[in-house]
Amino acid sequence: MQQQQLDQFKQETREIIRDLFNDGSDRDALYIIEHHVVHSDFDKLEKIAVEAFKLDFEVADAEEFEENNETFFGFDILSETKLTAELIDKQQEIIIPLVEKFGGIYEGWGTYFEDPNADEDEYGEDGQFLDEE
Repeated sequence: MQQQQLDQFKQETREIIRDLFNDGSDRDALYIIEHHVVHSDFDKLEKIAVEAFKLDFEVADAEEFEENNETFFGFDILSETKLTAELIDKQQEIIIPLVEKFGGIYEGWGTYFEDPNADEDEYGEDGQFLDEE
């Protein structure tokens, strides 16, 4: 990946974090970070997932989708961490070369708003989603 693209990812990271915190997201929460990976070859995508798992990342199930009449497969490489640009940068320094090694496409990362006033996580102790009552 060219330095210009890496710099763009760093800039986007800072914008995402700034926007979340400006919107009131909890600065002290742990965040689920989802690094989005895409490949046209499922076997190569699977190799990326295996290598990411070996590096102690969690991996989500792969999904198939079509874009411009071409079939792609994608999944997320997951971690749970404090939301800081430096930590995201370090993760990208590991993940992007891994994705490129197998000819995949790194599409950036995302996370979710964490309400600082929430009584509890949206997931219970057993990992099941808690329905709103």
